[in-house]
Amino acid sequence: MLTARNLSRHIDGNPIWSDLSFSIKSGDRVALRGPSGSGKTLLMRAVVGLDAIDHGEIRFRDRSLDQWNIPEYRRLVRYIPQDAAFLSGTVRQSIEQFFTFRANRDLVLDTAELERYLDILQLPGSFLDKTAGHLSGGEKQMVAIMRSLLLGPEILLLDEPTSNLDEAMVSRVEALVEAWMTGDAERRFVWTSHDTRQLERLTSRSIELNGFPATSEIRPDSNLDTTDRAIGRQSRTSGVS
Repeated sequence: MLTARNLSRHIDGNPIWSDLSFSIKSGDRVALRGPSGSGKTLLMRAVVGLDAIDHGEIRFRDRSLDQWNIPEYRRLVRYIPQDAAFLSGTVRQSIEQFFTFRANRDLVLDTAELERYLDILQLPGSFLDKTAGHLSGGEKQMVAIMRSLLLGPEILLLDEPTSNLDEAMVSRVEALVEAWMTGDAERRFVWTSHDTRQLERLTSRSIELNGFPATSEIRPDSNLDTTDRAIGRQSRTSGVS
């Protein structure tokens, strides 16, 4: 389980969120909701140690962040930003390069799984030979998502992952994440999007950052544990998404 307890963060003396607590359990499909400026991106980045918190603790597998080797932790708890970086070379090289990083050297690229992901995304095998200069922003994002899934994470933190995609691509990426989720009962994700219909389709619980005490809500059709709560206070600050 991943848990956050009493998280607080201020910018220029302004509280973004405070006393925020929640948990992400196996099989969870969580929507992170809130208006622009509510700190959604900041919270996702804080969960993987890319942004500091002023107070509170984040724990995964009963260990706090400072007890983890951070590259290993970020492989297991994988943050995918809205505009993910694309390494130089071809798509294939961009994926393979990630397996040369120290934290990933014990992993072997599963080429059969890569082919399955291409099939789900309805991309030909020749897509792997395309270079960055010949990829759209949406295609680069699909590469970033495939690359992250191939590293074997337990948790995905998806920050507006389909905002640069057309409608057909959005459906394929949703199908890809769904296929990943059904492959292992331990897997879970947190997804943020301005498309409320997408969040309704894909998630069964919400963490709200909306200027009121934040809550982790269970929708009536969900069978998740209704005792799971997230409590916090949040205020809007410009420049924080």
